[in-house]
Amino acid sequence: MIDDKARLIENLTGVRSSKLNYYVELKKRNREIVIQNRRLEIIHQLSRDINIDMSLEMIVQRVYENLPLVIPCDFLGLITLEGSELRLVATQPPLPCNGLVVPRNSVLWETIRKQQEQVYLCVAGDGKLLEELPVRQFELNCLILDPLKVKQNIIGMLVIGTREKNIYSQNDLTFARQLADQLAICVQNRRLYEEVVQAKREWEEAFRARVQMQAQLIQSAKLAAIGEMAAGVAHELNSPMTVIIGNAQMLQRELEPEHPASQLLKDIVTCGLRCKKIIQNLLTFARQEPPVVAPTDLNEVVERVLSLVKYQINRNGINVCTDLAPDLPRVAANGQQLDQVLINLLLNARDALEGVERERYIHIRTGVRRDENGRRCAVVTVQDNGQGISPENMSRVFDPFFTTKEASRGTGLGLSVSLGIARAHGGTIEVESRPGEGSTFTLVLPLEEDRS
Repeated sequence: MIDDKARLIENLTGVRSSKLNYYVELKKRNREIVIQNRRLEIIHQLSRDINIDMSLEMIVQRVYENLPLVIPCDFLGLITLEGSELRLVATQPPLPCNGLVVPRNSVLWETIRKQQEQVYLCVAGDGKLLEELPVRQFELNCLILDPLKVKQNIIGMLVIGTREKNIYSQNDLTFARQLADQLAICVQNRRLYEEVVQAKREWEEAFRARVQMQAQLIQSAKLAAIGEMAAGVAHELNSPMTVIIGNAQMLQRELEPEHPASQLLKDIVTCGLRCKKIIQNLLTFARQEPPVVAPTDLNEVVERVLSLVKYQINRNGINVCTDLAPDLPRVAANGQQLDQVLINLLLNARDALEGVERERYIHIRTGVRRDENGRRCAVVTVQDNGQGISPENMSRVFDPFFTTKEASRGTGLGLSVSLGIARAHGGTIEVESRPGEGSTFTLVLPLEEDRS
């Protein structure tokens, strides 16, 4: 019994006591070294493994994986300052409210405004002052708020939270500050990377827009040259056609109606007049003259244009049907320009039907209606059952040089020029489309008595 008491006293006061305290202190010190090494690994991992093209959610996830081993952490949040808004952009564990805008009366905003270095909060009550953070959801009792700074500019905030009470030591706070500094560098690098990528994308788009524009301008020059050649050919054909028709009519007068050759001569005159009309329409379309506004019959415009392009459309196996309103009031317009608009609409409809397997058609209608201002307007509608226009392209169909065709097949100027002509006449062009079902383009022109 006496020996046991002596041994106990020796353990508490003697050499053995000193050894025990030493080993306890050594064990504690070793544990601190291990934690410090892990903390350094986390910081090093941020600088080594985090790529500039990683999302903020992924960055926060990578940091959170080992964080609870070195600091009490039940919640990790990343908040960024975007213009005049403070947003909760990434959390671990993940929350459905990512992207939440932090209210102006929040403690988080107060930290930003006061340019505070670090805030250590012991949450009191139910955490109403921090409703944008999951204080109640995760039962958090302690929070570290560390602003993310780059060159003395605050770009966001790191939030570390735990359920434990009054747990964070000065070493924990120092580590949180170091972690926030490294995260700030990651966030800033990612922003700079996004700016570079965006600039690269814009440059590439501009370089594509310039190459495409050059190809389109070359194509436009070719088309202009072809137009001049067509006008020249039409002039050359006009004279012999006049001679052919005149001679055939003279022979008709000399023959009796019952003569076998009379019907042949009649066919020659009929076909000759048809060719002469096509030539005249071609000359009218190619003529470069100041636009003259005169009362114009839209039905005649439709028939004149169809005489030029109907063959091109029909040979592609496309049915063209017309529904022209009788007694259609005339519009004050330049007929030559309206020809150009309708030709553009018809050729676009033809191209939209390329590759369509079902029966293909183009339906042309004319009529009268009132616009949103109550004005009476004459309309020409060109409807096809082709490929339709994708929603992302609907807002761009009238943009100059925008086209989904190859550079050799389109300049991207047809609809833009057509809309300009319509607006110059006080009207517009409306478009409706459903992908896979077809498109409807409507030329709307105010009637002469209702023009303002």
